Amino acid sequence: MHKDETEALKEFFRYNSYVRKKYLDAIGNLPKEEITRDRGASFPSVLDIYAHVIDAIISWFAEYGLPMDHPEVRRRGSVHSIEELKAEERKMDAVVMKFVEGLTPTDLDKTFEDYDGQRKWNLTLRVMLWHLVEEELQHRGEINALMWQIDIDPPVTDWLDWKAQIGELKAVS
Repeated sequence: MHKDETEALKEFFRYNSYVRKKYLDAIGNLPKEEITRDRGASFPSVLDIYAHVIDAIISWFAEYGLPMDHPEVRRRGSVHSIEELKAEERKMDAVVMKFVEGLTPTDLDKTFEDYDGQRKWNLTLRVMLWHLVEEELQHRGEINALMWQIDIDPPVTDWLDWKAQIGELKAVS
C-alpha cells in the first residue's frame, strides 16, 4: 500500500513519540551524576539535550498557532529532574499527537511566519513537521554517542523493531 506524505508524517510522529519515552526512561536510569553532568555537547547535559528536543517541539507548534501549555522556552540548566521532563513530555505529546493524527494532505501546505531573531521566514506546516522529525533523530543520535561514552547501551529502537512491537511486522519463520 502506498502512503501519502501526510500518513508518512503521522507514522514518523508516532514512532518518535514511542521511542522518546524509552529514551526518557533510559536517561532516568543513568547514574544521577551522569544525567546533569556537562558533556560538552549541543546542550550541556543529557537532560538538557532532551529538554531541548521537547522545547523545540513545543516552540514550533506554538509558533504555528497550536495552543501549547508552555509559557516560555526553557533556558539551559532550568530542567531539574527527569521526572519534570517526563511530565512536560506527556503534556506536550498529548496535544501534538492529537493535532498530528488529525492532519489532512491539504494541511501540509498551510503557511505561517517564523522569526528566528535575524530573519523572518514564511514556512509551510510540511517543512516544520519534517524539521521536527529530523531534529529529534539528530539529538537521539547525540545521546546515543554520549551514552556509549560511559559504556551504557542506549535504548535504540529502530523502525523495524518498532513495527514488530506494534504488530505491523511479522516474522515469517
